[in-house]
Amino acid sequence: MNIIIKQILQKCLSRKNIFSRIVGKFHIPSYKSIRTKIIISSILLSVFPIFIMRVFVYPAEKKTLQDALIQNLEGVGHKQSELIIRWIEERKADARIVAENPNVPGVIYKSEGSENFYRLLHHLNTLREAYGYKEIFICDRFGDLKITTSTGKIITNLAGFEFFQKAISGVTFVSPIMPSVIPLENEYGKLEHGLPTLYISTPVVYENKVIGAVCLRVDVMEISKLMRSVRLGETGETYLINKEGFMLSESKYLKELKESGLVHQRTTLELKVRNPKTGKLTRSASECIHERKGNDGGGYLDYRGILVLGFWQWIPELDWGIIAEIDVNEGYGPVKRLHTIVAPIIFLITIAVISSAFFFGKKISDPIVYLTEVTKSISEGDYSKRVKILSRDEIGELSNSFNKMASFLEEKTQILKEYTSNLEKTVEERTKDLIRMNQELEKQSNNLQQAYKELLTLDQMKDKMIRDVSHELKSPVAQVQMAIDLWSTEVKKEYIDRSKEEKFSKIINNSLQRLRKTIGSILDLSILEAGRVVFRKEPIHMDELVLQITTGMRLLAEKKRLALINHVNQGLPVVIGDKDEIHRVVTNLIDNAIKYTEKGEIHVYLEQKDAFIEFAVKDTGVGIGLPKEQFGKLFERFFQERPRVDGAGVGLAICKNIIEVHKGNLCAESEGRGKGSTFKFILPVA
Repeated sequence: MNIIIKQILQKCLSRKNIFSRIVGKFHIPSYKSIRTKIIISSILLSVFPIFIMRVFVYPAEKKTLQDALIQNLEGVGHKQSELIIRWIEERKADARIVAENPNVPGVIYKSEGSENFYRLLHHLNTLREAYGYKEIFICDRFGDLKITTSTGKIITNLAGFEFFQKAISGVTFVSPIMPSVIPLENEYGKLEHGLPTLYISTPVVYENKVIGAVCLRVDVMEISKLMRSVRLGETGETYLINKEGFMLSESKYLKELKESGLVHQRTTLELKVRNPKTGKLTRSASECIHERKGNDGGGYLDYRGILVLGFWQWIPELDWGIIAEIDVNEGYGPVKRLHTIVAPIIFLITIAVISSAFFFGKKISDPIVYLTEVTKSISEGDYSKRVKILSRDEIGELSNSFNKMASFLEEKTQILKEYTSNLEKTVEERTKDLIRMNQELEKQSNNLQQAYKELLTLDQMKDKMIRDVSHELKSPVAQVQMAIDLWSTEVKKEYIDRSKEEKFSKIINNSLQRLRKTIGSILDLSILEAGRVVFRKEPIHMDELVLQITTGMRLLAEKKRLALINHVNQGLPVVIGDKDEIHRVVTNLIDNAIKYTEKGEIHVYLEQKDAFIEFAVKDTGVGIGLPKEQFGKLFERFFQERPRVDGAGVGLAICKNIIEVHKGNLCAESEGRGKGSTFKFILPVA
């Protein structure tokens, strides 16, 4: 295995060396060269028409032609569908005319040989010959045959046939195309058993009673002739199929189908419209028998295995499907021929343009390349180089200007060298001064940057506090303003309602208390978020602190008939922090639990978990209706899931800031609305 890998690697390396030698031999220019740019640009311009032709024009023409073909197929399909329906309606009308003949009741009730019998038989034979029917016969309501135009083998009782039963039930009925049960004369003049046939039957009504039925045996070949009456190109055809996918009309390609062995006599009821490669129904037949109307302009294989374009439609009145198809080669022939003619012409033009691009590219770029080489020499310090291009165009003018510029540079360079030697000493002295000044400036810059950061933080805190205050004070200020306006209106009245004075005074006092509380909370939160609060560091016995707080708040809980239950473990390790601020957090969480609990119990837990002390308040109150992934909104400033008049919505935000400053974490838990909630925080053990 290793030997094989080595051989493969050696072959790859040898091919790489060969490719490198070929590239070096032919000297493929870089794209940075102006000569290469001119040649490539010309080639791109010559290839652009081919690209437009292939990507835009050819598909657009093909799409236009496809739309026209599909529209033509759809038009033919609709026209053929209307022809078939109208032709069937005419046959049904023939059956009804025969049923309304006054001689029919007499024939049904009387025996053969009467004058009415022969008169009616003559009329039926005339009708059969005129419209090409295979047979016309009449039977009574029991199915017994009374008269027929057939001279061959006949069936004397038709009671078991569906077309007879439908007619006796009182409707004009068109049967499915089916094999005949008796030998009939086919298109070749021979008797054939199982010849495809179609029955049209209608009731005979006499004195408001159905006394029999008239039946027409229709020649199916007449339908095929009707389908061929509309021409659809050289390869196009329309045909009918039944619910099982069998062809009901004769195919245009009957001769080829017989030669290939797909059919023996005819396509009607013998050829199933299947894709010969897959053995499944063709796309048009499959869609059609599912009673769907549509078309395919991309092409699919028909029952011959030829790629065709098609349109299909189900005729619910007859329970038949009609399909119109044409070969793709014929349909898209004009576009392909156009592409075949235009492509070589564009190819020849492209070759000519590429040749011209190489010729003119070299002629235009050679002077520029020469000028570039001289410029490089001058840029490297050789100011004695001059351009020797004798031309009267812009390149010649550029060469003369370049030579003048080179002479000027050579003269000025000499002067500059003399000046530079004196300047170096001055620069060295000034550089030392600049280094010293730069060091002083860096110190001042650092001081200014630090001061700027502090000012920026204070400015942001100021803007945020102004926004919060203006947002939260709108409601209470509006209430105070409303109360004052209403009382001012009341004072102007002749008789003052003193009960309203007390009411308005209460509104103003409550709003002012809410203002004071909101402003205090906002200031506290803004100072906390700015990091300007200095927390004391002292040992805190959390078990003593929590017990002290719950004892003080038990009266508040009992006032609402709530049980405040302690689960505080004794002898826990101390934590380091600001005792007043931790007292504030615990009080706020228990107070919230009491506010949002109407009945039940409030449990306070304190225990040690690993290197942390965990405090939790669990209530049986209203719970949290937010999705669990949005619980973090509870700790955002001014967020209140259930807004209250006595709250500003910043209590939990203040608690979260205090706990996070103490390197802890505050979170919430709830099973949903009405199922209570738990708020807990952890603090690291000292």
